[in-house]
Amino acid sequence: MKKYFIYILGLFLIASCSDVIELDLNNSDPRLVIDAAMERNEMGTTSTIIKLTRSAGFYDEDLVFVDDATITITDNDTGQIIPINFVADGVYESHFPFIRSTDPTAVSYTLNIDDNGDVYTATEVFQQTVPLIDVEQQTISGFGDDITEITAFFNDPSGQGNFYLFEYNDDENDQVDIGDDEFTDGNRSQTTFFIEELEPGTVANIRIMGINQRCFNFYETLLQQADGGGGGPFAVQPAVVRGNIINTTDAEKFPFGYFRISEVFETEYTIE
Repeated sequence: MKKYFIYILGLFLIASCSDVIELDLNNSDPRLVIDAAMERNEMGTTSTIIKLTRSAGFYDEDLVFVDDATITITDNDTGQIIPINFVADGVYESHFPFIRSTDPTAVSYTLNIDDNGDVYTATEVFQQTVPLIDVEQQTISGFGDDITEITAFFNDPSGQGNFYLFEYNDDENDQVDIGDDEFTDGNRSQTTFFIEELEPGTVANIRIMGINQRCFNFYETLLQQADGGGGGPFAVQPAVVRGNIINTTDAEKFPFGYFRISEVFETEYTIE
């Protein structure tokens, strides 16, 4: 009984302290964080969006945007080089129609980023996918706040070894999921999102994107580390996860992030 009392007293004293103690962590040098995607939608429109930030220390809460980089994408078939223009807060965009309508998987594209003399590159090809065909919802109760389960369905093509990236977005929520067809090849397949405190009438946007196995492995590792946390996979990087982008100037100063080229289909769904 005495030991139990001392234990409780110790917890009370710890909880009563108001001083904040910050550990002197051995933070590494900041690294470039790259979220880069070329996408072609069902209308054949290409959009390229690249987001650049810099990694920060454990106690730093604000994102460090990189606004002065020079970014281009090269069509490796024609040699054409297109600049990707700075917009705001680390975001660079272009709507140049890179991806062709005929045999888009036959051409590779190279991303080139010059960040104050450090040159980062990655080369990828277009990854096709399939449209979403249906969305269903149901409410899960009994664990405190109700959770809305949103399930989107699609038909997986047979014999292709497909990999998928999924996104759910509304005004308050942003979630990412991945999938492959190892056990569902050629069948009706699905992705599911679990959203707390979702109001009826909320308009959600659900996207399916084609990715390759390396990209799938990258997102799988990130999602395992985040353990379902919100804010998107590029918000916080708790450990070193190598993507497909290299630093050609200094190999040891590698970046975080990934460059993908995806076909994308999306659908709007209104929460009931």
